[in-house]
Amino acid sequence: MPAAFDGRTPSHMFQMTHAAGLLRRARELVGSGWTQGADARAADGTPLDPWSDEAASWSLLGALVAALEEAEAHDQTFSLTELALALDALAWFVDDDSLARWNDAPERTVAQVESALAAAATEAERSPSHPLGSQN
Repeated sequence: MPAAFDGRTPSHMFQMTHAAGLLRRARELVGSGWTQGADARAADGTPLDPWSDEAASWSLLGALVAALEEAEAHDQTFSLTELALALDALAWFVDDDSLARWNDAPERTVAQVESALAAAATEAERSPSHPLGSQN
């Protein structure tokens, strides 16, 4: 017999929401400005740290780092499990073991990066049951 609903969100669902939120925020950052060959760049193209206030464009990896840093700055911490869930979902849509190498491929487009992040966010929300671990 199933347990009665006690009004609390199961911990794995909370983690999936955080994982999906991280991926969505990374997509927003990439959508506002995307770069290759650096984690992030200033408006003038100068490479800089992805969490810099001067960042105007981000790589896939840089956007994930920036989203994590933003959350930390707002007192929202991510556990390693939440981060692993986000990266595991992303692994289904990135066909390379290196996020930087995938992002920097000459044929890569911003639309592909945004699409991978959006699909991973959807996956993170709906599939808490697949095992952790890269699919690559």
